[in-house]
Amino acid sequence: MANISKTDLIQLFEFPRKRILQSMEVTHCPHAVFYNHSDEQCITCHQGEECLWMNHNDELVSMEDKSIDDLKQQLLVAVDFVDSSLTPHHLSRRNCQCDNCVWLRKVQQTLQGELPKE
Repeated sequence: MANISKTDLIQLFEFPRKRILQSMEVTHCPHAVFYNHSDEQCITCHQGEECLWMNHNDELVSMEDKSIDDLKQQLLVAVDFVDSSLTPHHLSRRNCQCDNCVWLRKVQQTLQGELPKE
């Protein structure tokens, strides 16, 4: 089993935070992207999952207090988000050097315990 550094995992959150926030329509959010479990508007909002993810993984959240397993799980959710936003052009990701594909490879290498290649 590979040793995965918590610090390495935490550093990987910067990119998906930016991507998720860029994709969200927050102009009319009555809670300023703070998910409210008891508000019907939040419960039915099409951005609920992104908002929940941001609330659990924002820069203001103490990521150091999370377990490695929790960090890995949250990264996998971010991987799904980034992966789902890719166009068919990205089918050959091994050769693609866009920010999305580079980050996805870095996460994969980190989760496998390899040193990401810069």
